[in-house]
Amino acid sequence: MQYLIMSLVLWGLGHGAYLMLNKGIMHNAKGQQLRRYLVASILAVAPAGIVGADVCSPAMLMVLLTSLTWMISYPLMYHLTNRHASPEYDNHFDMAFGIYVYGWLSGLLIAVPGAGYFVGFLEFLLLMLPISLWIYYVVCKGCIDAAGMKMLQETHYNEIIEFIRSFHPVRVILSGVGIALVLACCVAVTISDTHLHGNLEIWQTIAVVALVLFFTVYLWKPKRGLFVRTGVAELYDVVKEYVSNNEKYISNMKQRTEGLQVTQRVKNDTPHSIFLVIGESASRDFMKAFNNSVDVENTPWMNNLMQNEKQCVMFPNAYACGTQTVPTLEKALTEYNQYDGGQFFTSCSIVDVAHKLGYKVHWYSNQGHLGAADTPITLVANTSEVAKWTKQELNKVQYDEALLDFLDEIDSECNNFVVLHLKGSHFNFENRFPEKNRQWGRPGVNDNIANYKNSIHYTDSVLQRFFDYGCKKLNMQAMVYLSDHGCSPKHPRERSFVKFMHSRIPLMVWMSERYMQLHPERAEALRANSGCHWTNDLLYELVCGVFDVESNHFKESNSLAHKEYSHTADTLLNGKIKLSEDSGIIDL
Repeated sequence: MQYLIMSLVLWGLGHGAYLMLNKGIMHNAKGQQLRRYLVASILAVAPAGIVGADVCSPAMLMVLLTSLTWMISYPLMYHLTNRHASPEYDNHFDMAFGIYVYGWLSGLLIAVPGAGYFVGFLEFLLLMLPISLWIYYVVCKGCIDAAGMKMLQETHYNEIIEFIRSFHPVRVILSGVGIALVLACCVAVTISDTHLHGNLEIWQTIAVVALVLFFTVYLWKPKRGLFVRTGVAELYDVVKEYVSNNEKYISNMKQRTEGLQVTQRVKNDTPHSIFLVIGESASRDFMKAFNNSVDVENTPWMNNLMQNEKQCVMFPNAYACGTQTVPTLEKALTEYNQYDGGQFFTSCSIVDVAHKLGYKVHWYSNQGHLGAADTPITLVANTSEVAKWTKQELNKVQYDEALLDFLDEIDSECNNFVVLHLKGSHFNFENRFPEKNRQWGRPGVNDNIANYKNSIHYTDSVLQRFFDYGCKKLNMQAMVYLSDHGCSPKHPRERSFVKFMHSRIPLMVWMSERYMQLHPERAEALRANSGCHWTNDLLYELVCGVFDVESNHFKESNSLAHKEYSHTADTLLNGKIKLSEDSGIIDL
């Protein structure tokens, strides 16, 4: 009777979760899964039934816990996150995987003498993934998605260390103890049952071993097994395919650039440089130059520069097109954007345009955690003549001023396009500025707001040093500064869209007197469009406008440097949200 009851429990929980945690299910699919889960539940309990093992023993209950954790976790998190936004989704393979895991683990305990330690370790591994997903859900307030998976895969080890250190040491220690306890519990409970059954007859042994082999293949087959079709595994494959598509960027380069036609409207025979500085997690809400209600002066250089409104144009209505670095900059650096379609790996980049104009492109980055993988950012960067990243060393913080050392290698007798990618105000904020540059707060005090303002102030000073060097030694004629996305220091770990807190970014364009003489129409258009709304997936067009080019891969109505700029708050988007929905409320 206990085997029938356990089969009904697995079947009822599996099918009940399927009905409750999925949306838009067709009627015939409901009946189909009902039958499949029933067959799966009978097979899962079969090893215990064949040998007469007690399904209520501690070891078997631990197997049941592992099974239920997989049946419920990802589908529940996905449902809670997407139930109001998505009309249909179907995560039925997680329930099937959980049911068959019950049969697999219990079969291993029965079929393999002394397998308690091994099965306990397997249970630990199987439990850690759902536990990690729940931690992500709590921290990021949502189920992991493709952007989150990319972020995790592209994270540098120094960033992992920083993330752990952002928590109080007691919490870190308790977390480590908790993980150790999970392992100890899995092993201790599993080995506690030294006799799940008596001596087996040969037919029982053969039957259980055959079932275990079936479960092993059915669960773990590389391409068609149940595991690779669970929610988190499929998400991993989506990211893997995304990376594969990124590789096409390199293979398509020759074809892409052969068709690119670029001409500069006004020739400048004097060697000069154009600077593009890309910040990180900087919000204009917390920058005095963009928001006068900020209670401290954390952008003194920028405030001084903007006194000359003819040369320095500030854009107080600039927004990020997303909330994470990689998916945002893959659009910002190329003609791929939210409005005109296309794909990253078929799109021309700002580097491609600069090359066609004869500029030598220098790409210097302090984003070491992005240099470790072939992200769209590194793919674009590596098409430059010079692409270098600051050296990332374990337990060593590399500040943005380190990029200044690279500038000495730039030849002032060439036309140079210089891209500087900052670490900026990336969390953890207290690691973004040297202690000698602290203006507010106390050392060692976990004050995110004060440390965020310090990081903004430090970035302002680094921008000044870039600016002074470019003007004095490289005949800099224009400098564009923006951030990839914003951040709220009160909610630094938010990874999804929250009331535009992570969308309001700084954008500034500075022009030399010589640039304005050569390109008066571009200078006039930039000043005229200073109050316009803009998203940074249109950076490619802005840079093309600053270069003052005509091109078959340049849409002038997307460029703030052209009087034809046509976008408004009603046409611009952060994902699926119109900028016109921004209430303007600032959470200081």
